[in-house]
Amino acid sequence: MSSLRLSNITNSIIIKSLLLLIVSMLLIVTIGTYFFTQKQMKTTLKLSYDTNETQLQQLANTVNNEMEQFASRLTLLAKTSEIQSMDKLTAAGYLKSYNISSLFISGESISLFDRNFNLVCNNSMLGSAKITYPIEFNKISPHRPTISPWYRDTDGTPKRAFGVVVSDRAHGDGRLVANFSIRRLWKNFSDYKVGQNGILIACNSQGEILYHPNMRKWLDGVHKLSELGLGDMNIKQDDKNNIQFLKLDNGTTYLINRSFNPSYDLGLIALQPKSEIDAMVSSVKHISRIILYCSIIAILLVSLWQILIVCKPLNNLIDHISQITEGNIDIEEFKSKRSQDEIGRLSKVFNQMHATIKRQIKELNEHRALLEKEVKERTFELEQANKKLDIISRTDELTQLPNRRDMQRTIEKEVERSKRLEKVFSIIFIDIDYFKRVNDTYGHAAGDAVLKSVASTIRSLLRKYDVLARYGGEEFLTLLPETEQRDAAHVAERFRKQIENQTIFFSGQEIKVTITLGVAQFDSNLGAEKCIQLADKALYEGKEHGRNRVIIWENDKSFESTESTQS
Repeated sequence: MSSLRLSNITNSIIIKSLLLLIVSMLLIVTIGTYFFTQKQMKTTLKLSYDTNETQLQQLANTVNNEMEQFASRLTLLAKTSEIQSMDKLTAAGYLKSYNISSLFISGESISLFDRNFNLVCNNSMLGSAKITYPIEFNKISPHRPTISPWYRDTDGTPKRAFGVVVSDRAHGDGRLVANFSIRRLWKNFSDYKVGQNGILIACNSQGEILYHPNMRKWLDGVHKLSELGLGDMNIKQDDKNNIQFLKLDNGTTYLINRSFNPSYDLGLIALQPKSEIDAMVSSVKHISRIILYCSIIAILLVSLWQILIVCKPLNNLIDHISQITEGNIDIEEFKSKRSQDEIGRLSKVFNQMHATIKRQIKELNEHRALLEKEVKERTFELEQANKKLDIISRTDELTQLPNRRDMQRTIEKEVERSKRLEKVFSIIFIDIDYFKRVNDTYGHAAGDAVLKSVASTIRSLLRKYDVLARYGGEEFLTLLPETEQRDAAHVAERFRKQIENQTIFFSGQEIKVTITLGVAQFDSNLGAEKCIQLADKALYEGKEHGRNRVIIWENDKSFESTESTQS
């Protein structure tokens, strides 16, 4: 008996499936955890890079705004009456006043020059000492401030000269020049944090360092980015979304973010130590290992539990089924210890199976006959519904006239008939005049009433084989088979007169409308679509020449119906 049980276990598809499931799940969890870890590492790195990029861009915007405000203040000063007077005493007193001096920080100066570029005055408190600005005065534009490259004067602080034109009709255009000190931006730079121990560097397009946290070392004289170990970095190159690490001369590897404003020749480089990124990545790896180990333990425990609660009772049920298959019909019903689980429910269903099959076969035959009957009824209903749907798809809901698509099919059939029987037909394009005014004056409900009234009136004037369709909006198209253009013009004139003479009553109001009509005869050389366009073109010529008239298109030109002219 034990050998039989062992054979059942070794041959059990459930055991094999569970083993395969265990191996598969372990493999999936291991590979999934690996790729999850790699993904999280990339995500962590990308998050750090994007965070630094966002903060750096905010700082760049702040710095750019500071320079733009400096240029704007200089432009506003150039427009003041004291500066435009070009008077030395008046301008000097104004520049040295508290309101103006408070706009500049220590080390910054502002000077006024006449049209010959001679110094008039400046904001120096020791007279008007001449200050040299590295800017070409004759290139200062009257349209926007002119900015010099970065330079250093006597105090060694990086600066830029901003120059604007001072307009004065009496003395000619002068120049107002001020220098912008990088010290204005030091607080913004020092407050900026890159990770925990990152650094921020400001430079110009030539790679000259304009700011470094270690100001004593790197702002004492002119230093280049190459001295830090940044090599021949081109600060102007756009490396957006290009994550890059670089090892500097101090032996530390940094994650680099950079931004450059060509208008103000100012680049910003944010350096976050790679060790900080690695620390965050290490925590991700640790969490991933914990998830992996817990998943493996959970898979093993669940698999063992499944073997105990599924395989053993299922084998007992198989033995019971085998005895019934061998003919032992009187065998007792299979009893399951857990009647509410799947095995218990399976045994209960099996005990009812034989009687259920007999009953279901009878019910199936009855149901089949009923189903065939229902299919026939539903098929008939579907055919009727399709017919109604076809009518709806070809009919305009408001006027109950054929719609544009149905009219195009009708015209195609008439073209074939015309070619086969050599019969002519004509087209009348109709448009209600000033229909928008009716909607605006009386409301859209009144507009709908007008459309229905016009459609009903025109339809009453047609022959039984003529076709009227709503072509779109307030436009209608009439097809007159076996009708030449001259006769079609008479028909169109009847339409026009009938609509002109009738009154539409809506909500106690009387509405009068007119229509403009374009008439064209089908020409097989042009085709139906072109003939419709000609009728439409004749219609719009009628609208351009006063509306409420019939226009005929013939021989590449249009002319008004004689009846319409006489009336």
